[in-house]
Amino acid sequence: MIWQDYVLMIGGMILWVSIIPMIRAKEKPPFLTSIPTSIILSVFAVCLVTLHLYLAALSTACTAILWWVLVFQRTRLKAGARG
Repeated sequence: MIWQDYVLMIGGMILWVSIIPMIRAKEKPPFLTSIPTSIILSVFAVCLVTLHLYLAALSTACTAILWWVLVFQRTRLKAGARG
């Protein structure tokens, strides 16, 4: 493995920790923040796999999943406010 894979993996893991408070909070980020972030991180994960940076890809995919959780939570909040 190359050192960049480890650096990007550790950076992704730090992002996980920073996203957890947003997931637990009642207030969620707006769609115009969470949807593009989720999509871009998902694309980055695929790009990292093609570069054979598998640890970084896994870490980035996990970060993307956490952002998709925020999108889902925001969707549920909007649906609950309507009904």
